[in-house]
Amino acid sequence: MQRQATVSPAQWWHLTGLSRLIRDTRRRRGEPSDQAGKAIVWAPRWSPSLALLQSVWTAPVPGVRVPLSYVASNEKRPVGLGQIRPRREPHQWEVAYLAVEALAAGTNGSLRLVPDRNAARLLGELCDAAIARHADRVLARVADDGGRYELFRQLGFSLAVREYSYFRTLPPPSPESAAPAQELAKRIHGLRPQHGADAPGLLRLYEKTTPKMIQLVEGKRSQSWDLMPVGIGLRLTRRSGVQRWVVERDGERLAWLQIQRLARGPQQVRILVDDRAGELNQSLVDFALDVLGPQEVGGVMVRVREHQPRLIAALEATQFFLVDAQLLMAKMLATPVLRPRFGRVLEKVVYSYLSAFAA
Repeated sequence: MQRQATVSPAQWWHLTGLSRLIRDTRRRRGEPSDQAGKAIVWAPRWSPSLALLQSVWTAPVPGVRVPLSYVASNEKRPVGLGQIRPRREPHQWEVAYLAVEALAAGTNGSLRLVPDRNAARLLGELCDAAIARHADRVLARVADDGGRYELFRQLGFSLAVREYSYFRTLPPPSPESAAPAQELAKRIHGLRPQHGADAPGLLRLYEKTTPKMIQLVEGKRSQSWDLMPVGIGLRLTRRSGVQRWVVERDGERLAWLQIQRLARGPQQVRILVDDRAGELNQSLVDFALDVLGPQEVGGVMVRVREHQPRLIAALEATQFFLVDAQLLMAKMLATPVLRPRFGRVLEKVVYSYLSAFAA
């Protein structure tokens, strides 16, 4: 029988005990995500060790929301770690890391696959921590297998959409790919870099191409499509950067493309195309490959959703192959209702007036 673990916020003395858990859950190439001994949730490009340090740091930077880390302990021994991070949209948090070590005898310390009682308690504490920070929803991306889905479903999460990751190696450089991106963009009518005024039009594009259920889950606003400022972390990262492109025709935004260059790992590409201009799927895929062609490291990773069949067909026609499938799940939280200060002041004024009138 599995012992009941206690869950508490991470502290400095947990760092040493959690290092082995993080090391055992480290992802390795070529290994399936549902293999025993893997983390239940591990967001791409997420460092649990760095997030753990940010959580226990006693001098937070004003105005900066840091990730939250919670530890499951059994007899003062850390057996699980859960982390949530704030999303760009306000009042939204995302499960970035979740792993629990098995405590049963004979398992040799290997990690236990869900469903797991300690994992459920840890996930519940993460949701309570989000509620305490006035969050209205918590999102998570989990592998498309039965165990992880059942764990989140038991905690009140519901499935929003399936997401697929397609990968291919970069093609060898060609004379055309050596041209600047502005020259390559002339091959597609209306393609130009994104401007600050494109945010409202891109929101309308998102609403046209995305099912209503997903829109309710993600809660995107016009500000969600604004150009992100270049922070100091991006400035200090070599050969990193984000390019955003828009296809505008007759004053209407028909497509959106994001190319994210990374110093390590595959380059990330996101594409959103209006159904009335479906031919742009293949054109934007070819354009992204030409822009990234001169690079000599990594490959290209494109994340698509199940309601984008034309984009999936364009990727498969360009020698992309499926490498991962994930479920985007969400839980709507019952946030506490805060009484406005004006109401309390008005109550005092009315009470004083009635007291004076009665006297």
